[in-house]
Amino acid sequence: MWIVATMTGVFGKEGMMMKRKRRMAGLLLLCVLSMSLVACSQIGGSSTSSDKEGVSNGQQDKGAKDSDLKKDNTEDSSTKDGSANTGDIEVNNSNMTEEEMYQALFDINNAISIQLEISQTELDKLQEDYIRYDTRNSKSPIYRMADKVIITIDDEVFEIEEVGIRLKGNTSRVPVYDKKTGQPNLSHYKLSFHETFDDEEYYGEDAKVWESEAERQERKDRRFATLKELEIKWNKNFDDTHIREYYANSIFRKAGVLAQQLNLCCLGVNGDNYGVVNIYEPVDKIFIERNLPKEDWGGDLYKCGWTFKPANYVEGSVTYGIQDKDENKFYNYSLKTNKNDSTHAQLIHLLEVLNKKKVSKEDFEGVIDADYLTKFLAASYFMGDPDDLRNNYNNHYVYFLKSSGKAIFIPYDNDRCLGLTHSWNPDQTGMTEVSPYSDRAEGNNSKQKNPVIIYSVLEDGYYVNEYTEELKKIAEFEDWKEDNFEQVYEIAKENYEQVVVPAVKFENVDEEFKFSLEGEFTNGDETNMSFQEYVQRLMDTFNESLHSA
Repeated sequence: MWIVATMTGVFGKEGMMMKRKRRMAGLLLLCVLSMSLVACSQIGGSSTSSDKEGVSNGQQDKGAKDSDLKKDNTEDSSTKDGSANTGDIEVNNSNMTEEEMYQALFDINNAISIQLEISQTELDKLQEDYIRYDTRNSKSPIYRMADKVIITIDDEVFEIEEVGIRLKGNTSRVPVYDKKTGQPNLSHYKLSFHETFDDEEYYGEDAKVWESEAERQERKDRRFATLKELEIKWNKNFDDTHIREYYANSIFRKAGVLAQQLNLCCLGVNGDNYGVVNIYEPVDKIFIERNLPKEDWGGDLYKCGWTFKPANYVEGSVTYGIQDKDENKFYNYSLKTNKNDSTHAQLIHLLEVLNKKKVSKEDFEGVIDADYLTKFLAASYFMGDPDDLRNNYNNHYVYFLKSSGKAIFIPYDNDRCLGLTHSWNPDQTGMTEVSPYSDRAEGNNSKQKNPVIIYSVLEDGYYVNEYTEELKKIAEFEDWKEDNFEQVYEIAKENYEQVVVPAVKFENVDEEFKFSLEGEFTNGDETNMSFQEYVQRLMDTFNESLHSA
């Protein structure tokens, strides 16, 4: 039995009755505090995110050779129509489909909890993996085995046996335990529901022996809520509202931009409460097939970020290929799909066109979906993230639509958005005094070098008018009203306030976790400003920019 679902679970009949009453009243579902207390007292875990890729590699070739295809190059084994293979899932007393589970998992109204049950032996292996790869300036690709993961979604509980877990992050990646004190660290993690644990190079004599290839394939096909993996990330920028990245991604989607679903979650390991974290759906083949029409499935998807050089679409800064953590091969355009047969032809063509001496509008529109781009850049401006594609040449995906071959961009790792300036505030204003037409890359502290930006929305760009219209639309969103932000905040607070403080003293955390709407603008990076102040200051700048444009 790999997954068991029960209807009432830890929430019980009282939670179900209250939920029905809320529905009848036509209100948003607010998870009852007592339900959260019970659920979150049983959880444990940690999370994932991608920061600047700061690892070093022994080789940075332009493009990937066949020899690069050593690990992690198998294709997603979802069925061809995009539906998930649930594999060896056993469900009791629940009529939820995989899609309904997905929707419920990322519904802010539902109290979500994750409990990891993992042996000390496996935790020690995670620690050893970190040390071994870190000494090589790399990061471990090895998933260790959690005996069981218990995921609670409001009033349903799912138990999943033998789930892969590994450390996640780049500059934020830390060992399981501090190497000097032995105290635990709060870390980012990635869970894998389809890991087979049978690679002898990684697992040696502990490699799992499957009774049959059919049983092994069933594990490879296993999904939870349509997902083969789940990313978990702790609140390292100490957002006391706990919802800014969630809120930002919802605005991206409202603006017509592809963006991950994410949600809050209370987390624990082996019964210890680890506090409140974010969970994310991965940007992968499943994500593409969920969000795009069938004619656009099957294109090349790249994760883009700092790996020694910026991902700024300037040919001299570009490396691309398939990362191999064992061989210390990393690229700032890391291919995530079509690993067995991609020639990188579309990315190469995009770079060639964007780096011509003279790029015409026709050239630009031949390689980039310009209508989508104006939406993406307009929404990105209001997010105020200095670490994104425009401001630090970082933290995004580029995907090439199968039907047209044109590129679209997907935001990623918006954990410094909407006034979050804790520990890094490069322009000293939380991006609130930056014009939407600025010719600078504020996070990079330089003049704008990205041709995607230069030829589209800067002075003499081909789409300044279209970009301006998208900016105006987004500026009118109801989301900027404090009451709307507070409504989401109150839902999160009611669900998780009693478990926001971890029961564990973490070596790498020296600030308190709490729920609060407070914050202040400072001319530095000591603290975060409030959402209300961020919006007021940014809108003032935006309106002034429109009048002077």
